[in-house]
Amino acid sequence: MNPGAFEAIDERLVSTLDDLLDQQSLAPGIVVDALFNRLVTAVLSVPEPAAGPVLAALPPTRSPAVFRAVASAGEQALEQAWADRIARSSDPTEAFTRFPYLENYRLLVEMELEAVRRQGAVPRHVLLLGSGPLPLTALCLAEQGIAVHCVDHDAEAIRLSSAVAGRVGTVGVTFEHADAAAATPPGPVDVVLLAGLVGADDAAKAAVLDQAVTHLAPRGLVLARSARGLRTLLYPPVGPQALAGLTVVAEANPEVDAPGTDVINSAILARPR
Repeated sequence: MNPGAFEAIDERLVSTLDDLLDQQSLAPGIVVDALFNRLVTAVLSVPEPAAGPVLAALPPTRSPAVFRAVASAGEQALEQAWADRIARSSDPTEAFTRFPYLENYRLLVEMELEAVRRQGAVPRHVLLLGSGPLPLTALCLAEQGIAVHCVDHDAEAIRLSSAVAGRVGTVGVTFEHADAAAATPPGPVDVVLLAGLVGADDAAKAAVLDQAVTHLAPRGLVLARSARGLRTLLYPPVGPQALAGLTVVAEANPEVDAPGTDVINSAILARPR
């Protein structure tokens, strides 16, 4: 990419962020949806090897942390609105299929499952930390016959997500209102899946995983959602400190393992030492 292209992308990113910050609410709607689509399109337009100069050109007041805070708030508002819509719908299954990023989640989960299978694992039970108000990951896993124990520190998120699962007739998904580090799944799990927004930094993620690995069955895996390149404007990267006490065995990269899709997260797979 030439310098002019970097400048254009940087300007588009900053202007989009400023427009989002000007909104009174990040609840889904015509304007907010268009702005987030513009932000994601700009992020995905830059391949990982070319992301460094764009990130370096961001002004200090528009750091990756500012982008991530806005993206997190928008994701929370979007999931809450859709969870409420699905739970109240006269046809909840049809309403669920209309969620705009459902296919992205299915592609992400399939990318992650394929990475787990390459390690010789057959996941039957998953502990999902940070399931959110719309438990898309859990529902996608349940579609493949995998039992999931969902944990979230937000009581309203658990209320909404359990209502959605019940309304769409999902089987094998349980819910727990607790801090991620205090999760109590009904039994040993094959995979601990750490959602991308759980833990504000590597130290917080490490504290969660230190407890979560005690629930792993023998040869179980930790799957920590991360981000690479410009995608770190939407989700935090998982650094080595977050995986202290674990041995990294693989990584799934959407640019390699899900090319041509809008999958954002990468995934790091690790085992206790």
